Amino acid sequence: MTDLISEILSKVGSVAPQVPPYFDSLDTYAVKKVSDADTIDVIDASGEEITVRFVYIDAPETPKGWGYKKLEDKNQDNALYQSQFKWGNEGKDWVKQLVEENGNKVKLRITDIDTRYNRRIGEVYLLDGTFLQHSLVKEGLALIYYDYFSKCPREMAISLLLAEADAERQGKGLWQEPKSGFIEPWLFRPLKKKQKALLGDPDAYQQLTEKIQTLFEDLEAGKITKDQFEDKLKETLK
Repeated sequence: MTDLISEILSKVGSVAPQVPPYFDSLDTYAVKKVSDADTIDVIDASGEEITVRFVYIDAPETPKGWGYKKLEDKNQDNALYQSQFKWGNEGKDWVKQLVEENGNKVKLRITDIDTRYNRRIGEVYLLDGTFLQHSLVKEGLALIYYDYFSKCPREMAISLLLAEADAERQGKGLWQEPKSGFIEPWLFRPLKKKQKALLGDPDAYQQLTEKIQTLFEDLEAGKITKDQFEDKLKETLK
């Protein structure tokens, strides 16, 4: 499949998504805050503030501070933290710049409600029709998030898949990182949670670090596939 996508890209290049037919009917929101590359706070026409998580993608994390400050300080020289926060901050700045250039307004298509975090999940567009999710993936500042991808419209899904493959092929953004220097944000979050829980147990913390290092070494040596690495890491972080 990867070879096929590469062949397509070599002939036609990245495919930009078409403006969806429902674009003009979408409500416009004022952007109050860009929290992360894939999370913004907006204000609707009634003045209500809403947190919106970008659907279909997952962007690298930014430093959280608060309850994680001790852990983040401990790992300030850790390549996994450095790369995660580097691309998380770059993605956040990218979204902030695009939003500001377009009058701090966006159009939204809400696809779901996340009651756990009291936020909406949705497609996010600039007023000129630019699909922000596609822009982030194209620049290597976000990855397709398959937990949310099954409901993605077919043509939009194809454009996102091609954009991600093209970003990887060109080594854009996070795709510059070596295998052992970056993990996907959906793996980084449980890693932080597990490490935080073990801060008071240095031996257990070190054992976890060694297990993760072994997994990376096996991945680099070709002893396990990327999918096997992810499955084993998830099991380790339970």
